[in-house]
Amino acid sequence: MLKLLQIQNIILVQQATITFAPGLNILTGETGSGKSAIMHGLNLVIGGRTDIGVIRKGAEKGVIEAIFDLDSTEVDALLKEGGIDHDQGQELIIRRELSSSGKNRIFINNQAVQLSFLKKIAPFLVKMISQQASQYLYSTEYHRLVLDLYGELTPLVKQYQESYESEVALQLALEKLVKEESQRLREIDRCQKELEELQEAMVKEGEEEELFAEYTYLVNAEEIAEKSYRIHQALSGEKQPLVPLLSRQKQALEELLLFDESLQETAEAFQNALTELQEIARTLNNYQASVHYDANRLQFVSERLSLVNQIKKKYGPSYEEIKNYQEQLQEKLQSLFHADTEIETLQSKVVKAKEKSNHLAKELSEKRLHYAKVLKEALTQELMELNMSRALFEIKVLPQQRTKEGDDKVEFFLRPNVGENCIALKDGASGGEVSRVLLALQTLLAQKERPSSLVFDEVDANIGGKTAAVMGKKLKEMSRSHQVICITHFPQMAKCADHHLQISKEEKEGRTVTEIVELDALSKQKELKRMAGLLEQ
Repeated sequence: MLKLLQIQNIILVQQATITFAPGLNILTGETGSGKSAIMHGLNLVIGGRTDIGVIRKGAEKGVIEAIFDLDSTEVDALLKEGGIDHDQGQELIIRRELSSSGKNRIFINNQAVQLSFLKKIAPFLVKMISQQASQYLYSTEYHRLVLDLYGELTPLVKQYQESYESEVALQLALEKLVKEESQRLREIDRCQKELEELQEAMVKEGEEEELFAEYTYLVNAEEIAEKSYRIHQALSGEKQPLVPLLSRQKQALEELLLFDESLQETAEAFQNALTELQEIARTLNNYQASVHYDANRLQFVSERLSLVNQIKKKYGPSYEEIKNYQEQLQEKLQSLFHADTEIETLQSKVVKAKEKSNHLAKELSEKRLHYAKVLKEALTQELMELNMSRALFEIKVLPQQRTKEGDDKVEFFLRPNVGENCIALKDGASGGEVSRVLLALQTLLAQKERPSSLVFDEVDANIGGKTAAVMGKKLKEMSRSHQVICITHFPQMAKCADHHLQISKEEKEGRTVTEIVELDALSKQKELKRMAGLLEQ
């Protein structure tokens, strides 16, 4: 419930503090006295659009602050989610500041918040019903929302929407997979070819180094054989071989030992060197015999080296990278092969999702048709009480192409008088008829809506005094379950007030200012007479 509204420097209001009470709060005053500033301020504090043009001339900023008595678990949860300090049952303070520079600040319980957050909680606090709101009555989308609200179908609508959105998402995923089928097949073919190439190549770790060494050996086989042969010949060949010559010299050294034993170590060293040379000669002889040129082997090694280099250029400069790429190919092929299974799985899921959506849409349509009849009768009765005794209200629920809202188009029709055609509300209802339909709807929806405060801004436009009296009673009845705040020009409505506020304007120091006064019983009677034109001006 709205307890207090403070307005500073908004249009004609320089400074105003307005106290509201439970029940029916009525605001009255002459045209142009500042009632619109109050409604504008209230609209701003619940997230309405800003306009620096509403800031009072000469002021740097305008401020609106509202205090609510809060008893809403939904708001408590949203405040907690938004990190706003708030104890359950504590007053809620919303403050909005408008600067002439264009800056706009919003505070909830003295903590800065974004406009989007304010708009989240506003529907739980206040609902504004104005002359402009009557434009909603021309929207078939609004007609559907009203019917769903009246029939308490919102949970079913939400359930259907979740199913519908899931079905659409699954269908899109399926279409994407099917559309990409040719690309998938091409990708499978490419991956298979690359994998076959790698498997056939069977590149091994360190293989390139081994191949290169063998290739070098084979290419130089003749030179290797020739050089090893020459060395062997120099050591043990037929023409002046070194080893036989050294053998003779060793014998001469041994003869010297007979004369001088100090040459013993030298003789042993000589013998060791000769033995080593003899071993080298034998080794080179065997090695030279084993060296041979193999043209076939050389061609094989050369081709293998070329293949390994080609594989490295295509799939990675190292064995590890080639191996990793091969593993990735195998994984990708598995995924691509499983796409067939994924398509089948998605097809199955789409069928199930459609079945669920069809079931929920059908249930929703049946309930809408049922509640359309119930709401039609209730609205017709309400309109009769609002001096439209011969009116007939009609609600048509017609099939349409499925949307996220269901299979139904809901539209309101009205036959104001006997003998006339029942026509769409948007096509022929007068201003007075629309005002009464709006109030009748709000009367029926009052018990089903979330906000604790309902604000009516001159919804009595284009009606007569008799109808205004009935409207007053309706608002009074509504105020038993909701706090109701209403601006009116009709004394018939104002006399029903539990709490009557008078708005007036006067000149002070060359400026026009708005004043709000709470009326007692005596001043209330005086105001009612003024409104009825019974007081001399």
